[in-house]
Amino acid sequence: MAEWTNPSSPPVPDGLEDLAGGNALVAKLLAQRGIQSVEDARPFFDPAAYDPAPPEALPDLEKGVSRIRSAIERGERVLVWGDFDVDGQTSTALLVEALRELGADVGFHVPHRERESHGVNWEHLEGYLDDGVGVVLTCDTGVSSHRPIRKALDRGVDVVVTDHHDLPSRLPPAEALINPKRLPEGHPLGTLPGVGVAYKFIQKLAEGQNLTEGTGLRPTGYLDLVALGIVADIAVLRGDTRYLLQLGLEKLRETGRPGLQAVMDNANVTREEADEEDIGFRIGPRLNAVGRLGDANVSVPLLTTSDPGEARAIAGDLEELNDRRKLLTAQVFEAARKKLRWEPELLQTAVLVLYGEQWPAGVIGIVAHRLTEKYHKPTILLTSASEEYAQKQSARGESGGKGQEALARGSARSVEDLNITAAIADHADMLQSFGGHPMAAGVTLPKAKIDRFRRLVSRSIVGQKGGEEIVETLQIDSYLSLEELTLQLAEDLRQAAPFGPGNREPVFACRNLRVSGYEEIGSDGGHLKVTVTGPESASREVLWWNAQEEDLPDGIFDLAVTVSTNVFRGERSLQLTWEDFRVRRKETGEETGEARSTEVIGHRGEGGLEDTLRALADRGGAQVWMEACQVDGVGAKSRQELTPCEELVLGTLPPSRSVLEKVLSACEPERIHVVGLSPATAGLEGFTRRLLGLCKHAIRSGKAAPLPKLAAAMGHEERTVRLGLQWLEERGKIQAAETGQKLSIKPGSGSGEADSSLEQALEEALQEARAFRKYALRGEAPLAERPAAK
Repeated sequence: MAEWTNPSSPPVPDGLEDLAGGNALVAKLLAQRGIQSVEDARPFFDPAAYDPAPPEALPDLEKGVSRIRSAIERGERVLVWGDFDVDGQTSTALLVEALRELGADVGFHVPHRERESHGVNWEHLEGYLDDGVGVVLTCDTGVSSHRPIRKALDRGVDVVVTDHHDLPSRLPPAEALINPKRLPEGHPLGTLPGVGVAYKFIQKLAEGQNLTEGTGLRPTGYLDLVALGIVADIAVLRGDTRYLLQLGLEKLRETGRPGLQAVMDNANVTREEADEEDIGFRIGPRLNAVGRLGDANVSVPLLTTSDPGEARAIAGDLEELNDRRKLLTAQVFEAARKKLRWEPELLQTAVLVLYGEQWPAGVIGIVAHRLTEKYHKPTILLTSASEEYAQKQSARGESGGKGQEALARGSARSVEDLNITAAIADHADMLQSFGGHPMAAGVTLPKAKIDRFRRLVSRSIVGQKGGEEIVETLQIDSYLSLEELTLQLAEDLRQAAPFGPGNREPVFACRNLRVSGYEEIGSDGGHLKVTVTGPESASREVLWWNAQEEDLPDGIFDLAVTVSTNVFRGERSLQLTWEDFRVRRKETGEETGEARSTEVIGHRGEGGLEDTLRALADRGGAQVWMEACQVDGVGAKSRQELTPCEELVLGTLPPSRSVLEKVLSACEPERIHVVGLSPATAGLEGFTRRLLGLCKHAIRSGKAAPLPKLAAAMGHEERTVRLGLQWLEERGKIQAAETGQKLSIKPGSGSGEADSSLEQALEEALQEARAFRKYALRGEAPLAERPAAK
């Protein structure tokens, strides 16, 4: 469960509701997304109103175009070097087809994932140069390929790089290096994926043609490919990227490519209704499967052929590979989950790093993405590198070579606002190779260094968060009743599409629901169709994907959903998708002897938490519990000072279930308000600093607080405080003696060093407290239950 962030309510600009077809909710959504005028909204709705950036705004683009134009005029052989993911496949197909239209002598090479991995490798490139290639044009790759580009240059062959991945500290000696990452932050071309850069390249290359006779290159004919690459690469939908996707989806719905038609038919996609969801969940995975488990070079003829028979044959092969990809993904996902059950300490780091000796390299990226979604933390999955792969990595020498050490290779996926590639790059000295962008990366390193890498990359991610804990959040756009979730609403919301990073799909929440029925769906029963009923007896069916390991809520709960349309055999219907829930009240009777229930009200996301706490503290009958934290104007109590009350306000959260049970037993509240400020003692530094301060006060006053009172002042369990006292004593800060519940504190010797095992035990105790607070903050069952009355 995520921490819900409540809707913001910015002013809606005049005229925006009319522009949104009279739908006030759509107008509000645009205002929440920063649309501040009708002028801003028009290009958001209609790509015809958008003014795209000129291709030449990309650094080196004109230089690169000039070199390729010269190659065409001279009859030089051009090699397009691509990549095996969907972005790379579509980029390669786009460039190859466009260059052929312009009369170029062009060939292509898409690296094999298992044998070559990403990037330009000299072993294969050398063979092409021997065969007479005069210029190399990369797409979706090349920005880190220093050695092969330098060796090509030594052979008198120019390399023009088009790429979008993060820039290395040193750029290769390419004839032109065209990459939107070289633009200033916020530039409208800044979020283009590889296929977007390739499209801009062809746009410029096509300039100056005479099209009066109806022949020649028309770049708009490639927008269907552009749409595939943008969605599959999870590009941020801002500026030209969103604009190109809008145009590309229109082109995809009317595509004349037999290959795309065959893939969509196999995926049961209604062509005239195809959208970004169809690309992300139906079309993209099939193209990705051939890059992960086969040879992605077949994708170029698939996407460029005019022969329906050839297209159907290749699309059939992709279908088989996709079925195999599903099986392998399920197997690796289950193996990873089993590893976490055996070694739960692996979940305590900021980055989830798992290694499986036999995990297929082709699917670990997919599984990393699923684990990232489940645990809401960056994930790196590693597997053993084949001997052939390891030899080629060493031969490439991109990072100086690391001898003949056994290597692990892996894929990383991240969460929004955390740059996993930057975190990996912080430790480049211990890696064989790496590369990627903020949300995804590839990495190769010696197996012997995996444990150290896990610690260091986690430290880098913590640094990106400023030391704060990574908390999963879910932005709620509006609270609606079940009756308001209609097919018309779903169709109105499409005005704000396409959705994705930078324009996330709206999430709506409904309050006070019950589960009134469910059925398992899917070939393995891994999904649920849940019927929920609201307080006015209205019901809706909600799809809960991958719910096989989840428990349905028991009692009254709030539900967050996304709203879309489903088209089946020409019939349109409402589709609601389960995103998250939070229990409001458990329906268990006191007469049964079961746990009684308490209404839990969350206040995270309502603005300033301290202001919220002050407002709650002013309510009659409300009692505030807060430890190791202070807020001006709030009279809070510790666990030992609480008395029975109707409403309990949790300024901070309990460190453990046992402390929570004591608090609920002392207060017996009907309602709990969760604010959940972070105590000053959450981390090791804050904990030991505050504990030392309390000990120094005890020494000066000659009075030491009893251990239970000291634990309350620290906001932790007594056992954790004992560990802290031992830690301070071993470092020579204090001398502590405990008799029963009484403490005696004296000055220490002033020198000493804590045993590493003691510090580790203290760290683990603090981590347990943070984990329970995070669990409680999400409104899960412990806060809503208390012992039955005797």
